[in-house]
Amino acid sequence: MTIFSLAVHLFLPHHSNNHRPKALHIDALFIYVLLFGLFYFGTNALERRMPDVLGYATDIHVEKLIAATNAKRQAAGLAPLSLDAELSEAARKKAADMFAKNYWAHNSPTGRTPWEFVSGAGYSYTVAGENPAKNFSDSQSVVDAWMASSTHRDNLMKVGYRDIGFAVVNGILNGEETTLVVQMFGSRVRPQSREQTQKVTVPLLAAVSDQASAVKAAASAYSSVTKKPWIDLGVFNRTIVYVFIGVLLGVFGVDAWLTRRRRIVRVSGHSIAHIAFFVALLILISSIQRGSLL
Repeated sequence: MTIFSLAVHLFLPHHSNNHRPKALHIDALFIYVLLFGLFYFGTNALERRMPDVLGYATDIHVEKLIAATNAKRQAAGLAPLSLDAELSEAARKKAADMFAKNYWAHNSPTGRTPWEFVSGAGYSYTVAGENPAKNFSDSQSVVDAWMASSTHRDNLMKVGYRDIGFAVVNGILNGEETTLVVQMFGSRVRPQSREQTQKVTVPLLAAVSDQASAVKAAASAYSSVTKKPWIDLGVFNRTIVYVFIGVLLGVFGVDAWLTRRRRIVRVSGHSIAHIAFFVALLILISSIQRGSLL
């Protein structure tokens, strides 16, 4: 069989395929499922072995996260939040704890809560909140995902918050390379009277200022994650699926045109099976985005 006759057999109605392209036969769907399974596991295995060649591109920065967060708040008529060094330190410690103890949850396996990280960083609060995220590709998609979730949106839009902290950290979680974004919210306990405020001495203020500067300097290493592999696995996967769907749609179109032109009569068809397969592919495309919230 020549390449031309093979192409006709696969993609055009012909007597060799009972006037139905072999690519549209019901048994071909099982081959497609098998090939996509092999493709999925193969690319993921290659990503683990050579993440710099084939991997998920990441470009997340704290300054973009806070800008996008405050843009959402101001669009809703709320006051913007101030980036706080102690909340950022709490976020950094929470991210480090998740990597060290290998968990993806608000509370650690030892029962440690997010609020213990906030208090442990020296932030005395009246109200506090936490929004974790992982495996997003850019800053805006993280904030958009938070806004799309009712519980996370409530944190972003809470009137009582004044301060915000971030940590963006890359590491290994549950056996895969993961980019964690931890967002901490809070409002500080305010002095109750002017006399209490006046008791703060200049040396103490200087010490607090130095401590905040030190915390900011330490947290700066956790302010962004940028990864640029040669091939972005997310884009690569989507491209393969879109090309495949495009080819099959083209085969459908040519088959319909030739069937009508040649007046080919078919006893039965498999349109429902093919539609179901396309729906499954679209679900696959939507699930390629690895980003998840907690």
